[in-house]
Amino acid sequence: MKKDINNNIKIKVLERVEGYAILQLPISGFEQLSLKDKLLAYYLCQASIAGDRITYDQNYAYGLQLRDFFLDILEFKKYIKKEVYEKILLYTKTIVMCHGNYDARSTIKFLPKFTITELELTLKTVSTKGFKHVLTSELKKVIFDKNFDIMLTQKNPKVGDIITESKNTFYKNIVLKDLNGFVDKFPLNSSVSMENGTIVEKVWRAGNSNTNAGMYSTELGNIVKNLKLAQECSDDAYKNILGLLIKYFETGVPKVFDDYNIEWLKNDPNIDTILGFIEQYLDARGFKGMFEGVVFFKDETSNKIVKAIADASQDLENDAPWPDKYKKHWNHIPVANAVTQLIATGGAGPVCFAGVNLPNAQWLREKYNSKNFYISNVTYAGRMAFAKMLWKEFIEKDEDMLLLRDSFIARGPALVTLHEIVGHGSGKINPKLKGDPRDYLLENYSTLEELRAELCSLYHIFNDRLIEEGVISERDAKGGYLSYVLSYLTQLRRYENEDIINEDHERATSVIVKFLLEKGSCSFYSKNGKTYPKIIDYKLMRKHIGELLSEVMRIKAEGDYSAGKKLVEKYGIYFDLKLRDEIVKRSKKINYPTNNAYVMYHPELIYNKSKEIIDVKLVPYTSILEQAQHWKKLYG
Repeated sequence: MKKDINNNIKIKVLERVEGYAILQLPISGFEQLSLKDKLLAYYLCQASIAGDRITYDQNYAYGLQLRDFFLDILEFKKYIKKEVYEKILLYTKTIVMCHGNYDARSTIKFLPKFTITELELTLKTVSTKGFKHVLTSELKKVIFDKNFDIMLTQKNPKVGDIITESKNTFYKNIVLKDLNGFVDKFPLNSSVSMENGTIVEKVWRAGNSNTNAGMYSTELGNIVKNLKLAQECSDDAYKNILGLLIKYFETGVPKVFDDYNIEWLKNDPNIDTILGFIEQYLDARGFKGMFEGVVFFKDETSNKIVKAIADASQDLENDAPWPDKYKKHWNHIPVANAVTQLIATGGAGPVCFAGVNLPNAQWLREKYNSKNFYISNVTYAGRMAFAKMLWKEFIEKDEDMLLLRDSFIARGPALVTLHEIVGHGSGKINPKLKGDPRDYLLENYSTLEELRAELCSLYHIFNDRLIEEGVISERDAKGGYLSYVLSYLTQLRRYENEDIINEDHERATSVIVKFLLEKGSCSFYSKNGKTYPKIIDYKLMRKHIGELLSEVMRIKAEGDYSAGKKLVEKYGIYFDLKLRDEIVKRSKKINYPTNNAYVMYHPELIYNKSKEIIDVKLVPYTSILEQAQHWKKLYG
């Protein structure tokens, strides 16, 4: 059990699985909700769980088969040699944590510790006891061959192209040049394949009396059933919002999803959800949405910074370093809340994000603004669990240690909230640009959008209004700069067996820090064989951040593919292998995890003797495995 920097919130580290730390997600305040809100949360959580299996299939053609094979084989524990069982258990935990046998961040394939021989001997035994799965020659390659289907998302292939070298299931029998001139009718929610020389879109939808069912109809049908039950616990406005979401899942029509988002943006309920095919990082082409389900309620105790930044959104836009022609007029103060996450499934969990700005469509952001969530319990748990360990190893000067400690509480929420509200929500594109900037920036869009959001966050954390109003102090802002440069060093621990950065957020961090190092406003220095971060000049660093931010905004606004590609390739992809090796070695020495994943709670209905629902109780899962087994049992 670990405590936070102020010794208030206890963070429970349940176990280590490969490089991941598995944390118990801390939740407080649910018991104070009304029964109606608790029931709404219950059915939204059920809807989120019902779609979780979709992500396994989106990730990889063998994703569900792997999940079922290894979850089921664990049921035969007493017939498996102990040392082999422990290896299978480790591999299974990693599969359910990452929704398949590819790392959740790098999307690179990982291999088991057990051998083919050990697995085959185990199967000989358990097959006589009722185990039904078969280890085919193809499945052997899937599990054991490191050169077979290497990467889920490959944006910089050395051979082939971004479609053929990416092994997710969004495209089949397609090469990139086949898609020249192709316009997706269902950009977020379809698979694209070549059949008899014709490109075919297979839409993901449940179907209804007027619409044929499509892919994932069973899963989406279960989601729809729970959303209809959730409507019974909603007020009229939210019932209408859920009705549009139901219609979208039934028909798959993009306009219905737009209508849903427009109404969702107008509403600010205590209980809310992000549900559907949302983020497009997994698709190297940047179109298809990965399923995710998140349910949360407002965290009023953490809302001060979030609300203050939302209130200042127009002033921050006016202060942006890019030309006025790219500046957005905010129609109203955006909906922004600190929230407590109850559950996160699919692409949103168990490896969870700290904040989110939605919707992703540029035209919706410009016309209707956005909703922004700072997920306080995820962020607090992830930052607090290992902060002191991190500083002790990677910070050399006492004054830098004090700066990070003093700024710890405020800078995290400020940076995340600025990233989401102002970063993703700001700016406008050249009206001459037809379509979304994503259509022009292609495989680099997600990196450039995360880069723009990160730069906005770093630039505005020194905003005069925020400092004068006490939202953030100048010392907090300085701590934000130092922690950010440090984050580039520590992210290298994740690339022990890799020579490029593939994840979009980490590419963005690399672009920023390497640009600033080149400009000379920050540096790395070595002492006793260890590398440490140093800020040379905070004001100069902000100036350089503004210069880069202005150019990135121009690239997005003009859809300048060549400039965006050049920027990402120069600063965002490659790193010093010698420095990487040093950081990996130091991280292992202190047992610093490469990533965090979260074990959540399952809401259970409580009945009285008359079989009436009188309460909803949160029951914690005890492990990442129990969580996956229960979700499979419910909708698997």
